[in-house]
Amino acid sequence: MKTKLTKLILDQRLLLLIYITAALIVTIQRGVFAFPNDFAIFRASFWNLLANKDLYVLRLDQARDYFKYSPSFALLFAPFAVLPFVAGLFSWNVVNVLAIFFALRLLLPREQWAVAQALVSVPTLRSMQSSQSNALVAALIIVAFVAYERGWLWRGAVAIAIGTVTKIFPLAALSFALPRRDRVRAILITVLTSAILVALPLVVISPSALAAQYRSWSALEGGEAALVGSSAMELFRDAGITWPAWPVQLIACAILLGVLILRMRYWNDRKLRLQFLGFVMVFCVVFNHRAERQSAVIALSGMVIWYLASPSPRAAWRTALFAIVYFLVALTGSELVPDAVKHILASPTRFSIPLTILWLVMLGELVLVRNDRRPIGEAG
Repeated sequence: MKTKLTKLILDQRLLLLIYITAALIVTIQRGVFAFPNDFAIFRASFWNLLANKDLYVLRLDQARDYFKYSPSFALLFAPFAVLPFVAGLFSWNVVNVLAIFFALRLLLPREQWAVAQALVSVPTLRSMQSSQSNALVAALIIVAFVAYERGWLWRGAVAIAIGTVTKIFPLAALSFALPRRDRVRAILITVLTSAILVALPLVVISPSALAAQYRSWSALEGGEAALVGSSAMELFRDAGITWPAWPVQLIACAILLGVLILRMRYWNDRKLRLQFLGFVMVFCVVFNHRAERQSAVIALSGMVIWYLASPSPRAAWRTALFAIVYFLVALTGSELVPDAVKHILASPTRFSIPLTILWLVMLGELVLVRNDRRPIGEAG
């Protein structure tokens, strides 16, 4: 037993070293020999906020795209923005990789840490190469789940609030609080924490200036509402269905809540809880109408959690589905797969289609598969 534990610790140290080394290599690759556009956008947003400039105006002297996150995110980016450019980029990359690394360690049993971290490393690297926040967002969703499992309502609220002011969809993690008996208190704490974060830029700008920033952000988002990324909405559009995104998202939210209500009485089954966590994480990508390939780390983290939580020995169909989705979503987006193969497979085939199928399979399993555990409160 001691030898096995020692091996696990060594595996963890090796994986941690690999994660940090990858962050350093990507920083040199993108920060020295290329231009990390997303990091430049995030970094400039902090200084624009301090200068009371409109955050949502394109400034080509700073970056090559618009800032599309909240004013609160711009302020929270301060620790990375005040550092020299390359040092800030490295710090940002390290925070992202360490966040998902330790979130998975916090969530999963000791014997599953290394497997999950190794599998998630590929999409994490992809997100990090674009200086994106997706690995951090995935970690925040996981941390919220663990926090509610352990009764840490304030920590769960903070994780959700930070995730929500970064990308709106982590608000779905509030569903993890609903099976709790103190759900009303958990929701109120989350609302309060989120309100504080939304108002946080008031420490550097006036109320009227902050209101103007939110109006500008709303106008930018409204102008891009009809655009769809790699999501279920892309599949609807390709099929000739031109609905706006919000009805599809509303239906998906209703399905998610319906599944939770259906399975809530079996919430004492941790494997079921982990499967629902994976279901929510895939939901956050499949129904994000602006999702992109760099978002894969969120969905694939959910898939890894779902797979590891499945009954053992695992069915052949589950392993096959896992392998196919992982290959199409994670590996075809990397340099490991030749360009000739990528050209054969259309973009939806390598992202939105496999993830949508995965989500539907998860949905079917949560709804249809019989749960053998006793309901909460039932005598043993």
